[in-house]
Amino acid sequence: MDKTQDRPLYLQLADKIRNEIDLKEWAVGSRIPSENEIVSLCQVSRGTVRKAIKQLVSEGLLVQKHGSGTYVADADITHPAGTRPLSFATSLAQQGKQFKTRVVEMRVVPASLDVADELGLNEGDKTMLLRRVRTVEGNPVLCQESWSNLVACPGLEDVDFTKVSMFDAVEQCSGGRIYRSDMRYTARVAGHDHAELLGCEDNAAVLVLEQNIRLEDGRSIEWSTTWLTPGQAIVSTAYQF
Repeated sequence: MDKTQDRPLYLQLADKIRNEIDLKEWAVGSRIPSENEIVSLCQVSRGTVRKAIKQLVSEGLLVQKHGSGTYVADADITHPAGTRPLSFATSLAQQGKQFKTRVVEMRVVPASLDVADELGLNEGDKTMLLRRVRTVEGNPVLCQESWSNLVACPGLEDVDFTKVSMFDAVEQCSGGRIYRSDMRYTARVAGHDHAELLGCEDNAAVLVLEQNIRLEDGRSIEWSTTWLTPGQAIVSTAYQF
């Protein structure tokens, strides 16, 4: 550790540990050296070690097991990336994850210009803004904000989204079948508001998925942004012909 740098020692140590993981020097599932060992090896204080480990836990790179130690994390939750629209409720259920949904905010709002463009509406048409947090074993795994097309899905605002998935509700209210999703993934910093909802550090790197979901007849019925907690993975299989 270079104590002459302006960069805090705990961040320097986090960089060093992160590099070991990135270069596969420490394998997934392996136990990292103890706090005492890192203190001795790197000549830093125990507080510095704990802050570095906390930083990497918030990034999803490490996981702490009570009474056992700290380990290189593996993605406990994965989601498929393919040609099908991605339903997180279905994805979690298929992995055997018992989840709960908390509705943070739900209200009918006039479509802004951007929302109207995405949903094929006129500015000012009725849409539903819904913000939800899903938890597994009490731990947040995602936060989702969506704007739904109430012209195409009348009655959607009356659904209890703590019990019903958006995909099921949309198909019931619209009378159509979800067919297509335009997806875009970006890496973002959680920021204060999303960090509070996701239970991570403000500066934690998170994966954000934007989806525009359409019915078979081409109508756009939902524009959503899903923030995934650190440590989750999006997986797919690709072929070269």
